[in-house]
Amino acid sequence: MQAGYGLDNWDRLEQDIRQQVLAEDAALLEKSSHGDLFEIRPSLIGPNGKTLRVRTVWMQEVRTGNTKFITLYPDRGGAP
Repeated sequence: MQAGYGLDNWDRLEQDIRQQVLAEDAALLEKSSHGDLFEIRPSLIGPNGKTLRVRTVWMQEVRTGNTKFITLYPDRGGAP
């Protein structure tokens, strides 16, 4: 909500994740029997122009090879 996203413009968040987040490099977090977890820690510019540092987590499934978005949350600092 801080960056101007809400229930009425969820599709804008999806578009911004695809354009702004997926353009960045991913780092491997862990490997599991279900798949590999990756993290991308970009800056995200919202519809209101505010820039937020965020952390996103993605999983590449072992069974299908598909990569799925898991979560996005504010990046409160720490090492990338």
